[in-house]
Amino acid sequence: MLRRVIVSAILAVLTTIPATAQQVVLKFNSPSPPRSYLHPNVFDPWVEAIEKDSGGTLKIEKFYGGTLGNFGVTYDRVVDGVADIGWTLSALAGGRFKQQDVAALAFETKDANEPAIALWKTYEKGVTAGEFAQVKLLGFWAFPNAAIHTKEPIRSLDDLKGKKLTVSNAISARMVVLMGATPVTMRPDEVYQAVSRGVADGALMPFNGMETFKIHEVAKMHLDVALGGDTSIVFMNKQSYEKLPAQAKAAIDKNSGLALSQLAGKATQNEWERARNNVKDTVSTLNTDQEKQWKAALDPATKEWAQSVTDGAKVLETFRAEIGAMRK
Repeated sequence: MLRRVIVSAILAVLTTIPATAQQVVLKFNSPSPPRSYLHPNVFDPWVEAIEKDSGGTLKIEKFYGGTLGNFGVTYDRVVDGVADIGWTLSALAGGRFKQQDVAALAFETKDANEPAIALWKTYEKGVTAGEFAQVKLLGFWAFPNAAIHTKEPIRSLDDLKGKKLTVSNAISARMVVLMGATPVTMRPDEVYQAVSRGVADGALMPFNGMETFKIHEVAKMHLDVALGGDTSIVFMNKQSYEKLPAQAKAAIDKNSGLALSQLAGKATQNEWERARNNVKDTVSTLNTDQEKQWKAALDPATKEWAQSVTDGAKVLETFRAEIGAMRK
């Protein structure tokens, strides 16, 4: 009996050794501020689900706050293998993902759920797949439509004349020009100081970004208008993925793609609604006639984008079709 117990114990130890030895550790970099809603509401549960489904073959170390790279370099850090997984804004990836900026066009979407799903399905149909040859794509989402946050109230296009507004992508910059203002391009984490020091009069940014970067402390007036949202991309080093055990790959595939895009879209929309509600007393909107005027003023930006980006017209057509299908 004693011998049987000893043998059983030895076998139990031996069977655990391969599983432990095979565990792969991946580094995930998020350039968002450490206290961003994305971490507890999107990335923490996503990582937990992957690790659980991997059956102990995978461990993902989270580096929040841009520890392994800011928005501007995260893509390169992943391609170079400094990080295995990362996310960034498509507009801050050195011009590699121009097709994904379709979500940044004005008046195309109503909330963050729509572009998250439409971007993934457009990619899944192969329309935008060519932009991801260097990495394994894991998911999309887009921040809700940017609002205008300023020191002084904006009630019309005329109020924007002579104003300097911060933007994070070329489409927003073009729209600001069409609205009669001057764009100042910078990363989201640079906006607070720019507005505080008078380098800019305000910012184009969704309400959740406004709160994350505390823009409402220096720009207390808010115009809620559908000025497009920055596309976000979650991606992985191809070699890191290919080297994984089969169960780890399956765990990543199961919890990524449309599943991750929907998770991020829902969390982002919830955060937008919460953040907007916190400043609701200083939020204004456009009436029907004003919205028509703004749409007409900004339409050239949409047409220019479709003409200047490779297969831009096809991307926009597919994206709009996916949005329309969801709304039905």
